[in-house]
Amino acid sequence: MAGFVGLYGMLALLVRIAPANVLDDSVLGWVSRGHASSLDGTMKWISWFTDLRPRLVLGVVGVAGIALAGHYRLAAATAFAVAITIIPINVLDLVGGLVAGRERPNGAPFAAFPSGHTLGTLAQFGLAIYIAVRMTVKRGLLLPVVAVLALPVVLVGPARVFTKAHWPTDVLGAYLLGVASVIALVLVLESGERWLAGRGLLGDPPRRDLGAPA
Repeated sequence: MAGFVGLYGMLALLVRIAPANVLDDSVLGWVSRGHASSLDGTMKWISWFTDLRPRLVLGVVGVAGIALAGHYRLAAATAFAVAITIIPINVLDLVGGLVAGRERPNGAPFAAFPSGHTLGTLAQFGLAIYIAVRMTVKRGLLLPVVAVLALPVVLVGPARVFTKAHWPTDVLGAYLLGVASVIALVLVLESGERWLAGRGLLGDPPRRDLGAPA
């Protein structure tokens, strides 16, 4: 986790030193070249889907679904992990933007580095993948579930570059910080579960394969 945060900080410094560089310009031009109407609409939809408000709704529904499935301790620990880590993650996001001090390629009056859509999507869906692996035992069901959850993570970065909302290095920085965020979320979640288990609180029913018949 510390290594990814360190790489994120180094990248922010490099962006500060060379905000306009050949690599960013070349990749941005290549990704955003040829705005076919269908692809343009798809990329804009991905950007909307990975915005804060849709992700917030999905997060609330996801935690509620875990609780409704009878995994009360896991649901409580998940909510606790998000509450504990959200401030440090946002502080690192803000500091990275201040260090990099770069504008967005589309001229929007917001910090370019790192990509908030990418960071939030990786943190949220990365944690969701971890939870899915824990809750789903049957591999025949696990693979498609993980693939669906990983899809927004894979697409959000290219979508933000395609729409010229961010430079490629903004997305790279978000992926670095996002991986560190997932690690932090998992560590806090597991600590919260151990704390609840040690006090006999919110005991879960025997674990059952979600892919098996009830």
